[in-house]
Amino acid sequence: MSRKDKTSSQSRQRYCPGCGAAVAASDRFCRECGVPLAADVKPRPRLRLTGLQALGLAVVALAIVYGLLLLIRDRGRQPPIQSIPISDVGAGGAPSQPLTERGAADQLFNRAMTAYETGDSAAARQFVPVAITAYQALDSLDLDARYHLALLGLAANRPRDALAQTDTMLAEDPNHLLALSAAARAHDALGRPDQAAEYYRRFVEAYTPEVAASRPEYLDHRRALPARLEEARRYLQERGLGPGDS
Repeated sequence: MSRKDKTSSQSRQRYCPGCGAAVAASDRFCRECGVPLAADVKPRPRLRLTGLQALGLAVVALAIVYGLLLLIRDRGRQPPIQSIPISDVGAGGAPSQPLTERGAADQLFNRAMTAYETGDSAAARQFVPVAITAYQALDSLDLDARYHLALLGLAANRPRDALAQTDTMLAEDPNHLLALSAAARAHDALGRPDQAAEYYRRFVEAYTPEVAASRPEYLDHRRALPARLEEARRYLQERGLGPGDS
């Protein structure tokens, strides 16, 4: 390669302004830390916004950026206690495509739930609210994203917010295992053991055929589902409602 070609190739190489990692020309977010690569973000049609709307969007954007900056800082620290496997709380491994707004939200969710599940309350207080904000900023929510919001609502001690998500999920699919489990946990947090037991009973009865359906979100949370089944059976047994076997 000539000196001129080498220089041209080097000039095309781009690096993340947050962590310094090399990024591809098509990346909209850094694969390492999730920081937006503003130069690659395609502009959306301009909208006429009121002052309050503009302020609201600015607050959402700042919250997401703040969460991503926390991720950058957190990478240089020792992980709290023991990291939760990604399939227990998150949506798979490293992205094979350029990181999107949804991918950034999923990264914040994974970090928030790892902190919550391992008892790192300081990190949970930082990451849970910004993860919620990141999902709320998305144009649309699939069932997996709504489940993530339900778990974040439980982690934030806002079980009614969790139920708002699970109710929407169950209206679309009455036997959705992740929704049934999260709804049971939310009702239990609200001091409604009878309602919680009913959702756990439905979960146990639907478990075998639903797992066989191999939904994408079930595969993403494949390690968590057996634990949720054991949780449901234990809850029912403790209340004398039978072994909870399907």
